Amino acid sequence: MQPTVKHFEITARDGLVLRGEAFGDSANKATPLLCLPGLTRTSRDFHPLAERLATDPDHPRFVLTLNSRGRGSSDYDKNPENYNVITEARDAIDAITAAGLHEVIILGTSRGGLLMLAIAAIQPNLIAGAIFNDIGPILDATGIARIKTYLTRSEPVKTWEDAVAYVKTANHKHFFGLAAEDWERMARMTFRDEGGVPKSDFDPYIAKALESIDLSETKIDLWPQFMALSHCPTLVLRGETSDILAATTAKEMVSRHPDCQLFEAKGHGHAPLLFVDSINDRIDAFLQEVDSKRQARLPQTDPAWLTEDEITYIADPDRPSEASSAPSSESEQDLMDDPMAGLPI
Repeated sequence: MQPTVKHFEITARDGLVLRGEAFGDSANKATPLLCLPGLTRTSRDFHPLAERLATDPDHPRFVLTLNSRGRGSSDYDKNPENYNVITEARDAIDAITAAGLHEVIILGTSRGGLLMLAIAAIQPNLIAGAIFNDIGPILDATGIARIKTYLTRSEPVKTWEDAVAYVKTANHKHFFGLAAEDWERMARMTFRDEGGVPKSDFDPYIAKALESIDLSETKIDLWPQFMALSHCPTLVLRGETSDILAATTAKEMVSRHPDCQLFEAKGHGHAPLLFVDSINDRIDAFLQEVDSKRQARLPQTDPAWLTEDEITYIADPDRPSEASSAPSSESEQDLMDDPMAGLPI
């Protein structure tokens, strides 16, 4: 069964046009899923999963796959300084709003998970469930250095054979047991096809920004943003050989969060590939768990109303109610200013 796929575009609040794909019907009862890709990745990373979820005969789900600004089919930004987590998180919020959605599950791969943390600080009520694909509140500098090296020092590829060799060279130490067709599939997700020639699918300024980062001075601690997700079920996907999400950090995410699960993708590094059945099986099961928990907390559509005689008023209805104000949560400014400003991925 082929899913209904629509290409969409929205205009962000600063006028830049963002594009992506919508799989399935937004009227489906299952909680919608928004997929946010990594630093130089595109929505193609999520297409196999999105197709599966949208065509599930028992639980069809509406899935949005978004290209961040400067990636894939979205417009490049004339001001490279806008390639930052806060701006891109607001772009994602704009996409949710434009789609007419009030609450979504978010799947964030690498930088996409950082965008989710920013959304959790800005507008947590949008998030019904969270899936971190090999990313967390603490980033391992070893992996950041590796990403920086292959993005800033690699030679351009000229053929699809070059493209396959490129992804193997960059990833073979962290991915085991992949077949030849898997490496080719990874290459097709990494590069776009332009007249039979593979081309990088992101603004070069994104990689250029990595050149100036001093990893010895990069300190990232996003635990407050992570705890802003305490209200919703959370799944942490970690590649077994990941050099971005340390095993200790993943376990601490589970211990700190009241409803968090951990799944380790065997033979995968950063980040687990979302065309592998065992990984997508776990994601699908988690999504259905979120649906059940969300349904349990929603108001009933047919409440059993009390009769007038059964109602006990605990306050004088003629007395004006006193204004009350609940303690305010940490402001967006408090949560976002320092830790998110200089994120390297």
